[in-house]
Amino acid sequence: MTIVNKEGKEVPFILNKAQNYVAENGTGKDFVLKARQEGVSAFELAVFTGDFLLSENSTSVVVADNADNAQGLLERVKWYISSFERNNNTKVPLKYNSKYELHNAANNAKYIIGTAQNVEVGRSRTIKNAHLSEALFYPHFRKLLASILQAVVPGGKVMIESTANGFGDGKEYWDETVLGNTGFNPIFLPASFLYDKEFLDTKKKELGRLYDQEYPESAEIAFLTSGEGYFDQEA
Repeated sequence: MTIVNKEGKEVPFILNKAQNYVAENGTGKDFVLKARQEGVSAFELAVFTGDFLLSENSTSVVVADNADNAQGLLERVKWYISSFERNNNTKVPLKYNSKYELHNAANNAKYIIGTAQNVEVGRSRTIKNAHLSEALFYPHFRKLLASILQAVVPGGKVMIESTANGFGDGKEYWDETVLGNTGFNPIFLPASFLYDKEFLDTKKKELGRLYDQEYPESAEIAFLTSGEGYFDQEA
């Protein structure tokens, strides 16, 4: 499987430090709080694509925070499939290929990309894999999560993944997860996992007070910074 890197070149998909940490420390039911663009969604989509290509009757559901990001995630999945086809000199028999759903006719596997605006996404499905991308920006995070969890089969894989958002109930759910009260495994990926000091110093100058939200070194700082607008209005 290959990816297109930030220079626009097709390269083999080799895990970066953040992705490798998730691979080694994930439990199959994880809440990943992270800095920007550390590749967590790219990693999880690749894992789900492997199931879509090789596992019979599997259903993978990915939920994006908005339609634009859903389209971007779907395009990445399609790229993974096409790279698999090229590298293995084969053709995946897609029974249908709609805007947000893929069906592999060879093994009856399904891959569905939804948006957080539909809180019932996945409810009528039997889901093996679920990934909630930028979940703390969902308008109804807990309601959608409950819908997904009811549809995931025993032993299925669920990942909540997001940058910090001080609004809504996501911070409460993260805090509950850290305390061991949700059944999810908390994983925090600081910016320094992936970015060097020179890059981070440049971003700090560019972003000012927003820097710690986008490139945090601790969950506490990330949530504090992302909620500053709210607290400033309340003051």
